[in-house]
Amino acid sequence: MRFVVEPQPGEQVYLRKEFHGSHDHVFAMAVSNQAVYVSAKKFAVKPRDAWCFKRVPLSDVREVRLVKQRAVYLIMVSAIMVVFGAVVSFLMILRALHAIPGERYFVSGWPFAIIVGGFILPFIARGRRALIVITCKGRFKWKPQLAIDKKTRDLCANIQDELFLACRQAGIHTVDSR
Repeated sequence: MRFVVEPQPGEQVYLRKEFHGSHDHVFAMAVSNQAVYVSAKKFAVKPRDAWCFKRVPLSDVREVRLVKQRAVYLIMVSAIMVVFGAVVSFLMILRALHAIPGERYFVSGWPFAIIVGGFILPFIARGRRALIVITCKGRFKWKPQLAIDKKTRDLCANIQDELFLACRQAGIHTVDSR
């Protein structure tokens, strides 16, 4: 689905960006001299049609922030993955070594893959940022999906930087706390 900006009379759109990630992860935002357009989810029968633009006038926008995400939660998930994978691997290997003669036992590679994933996760999550638009009525927050490939991570970072600079050009108070 393409997000369409319908500018008001006299409105000049500075920037419009759209990102479609995996698992129906959708992000779109546009900045003009009169409003900020953010992607919002509406009720729809088809999941692809559930996204639309929400127009927020500049007078309602208090500030736009670009903040570094805390990696504490992902490090905890990573540690849990390593411990879980190690325990399951140990139990699986222990049972395979002390198997009853003549009985077949299946050894899986999944526990080892979970251990490797637990070690890699903090490195993938390093340097992630969130773009936050604070309005009078609430907040809009875009945390890009966790991407393994560098191309997608760089694409998300470039989109955030361009939107941040466009908000600054529109005269919105911006805070960059990376």
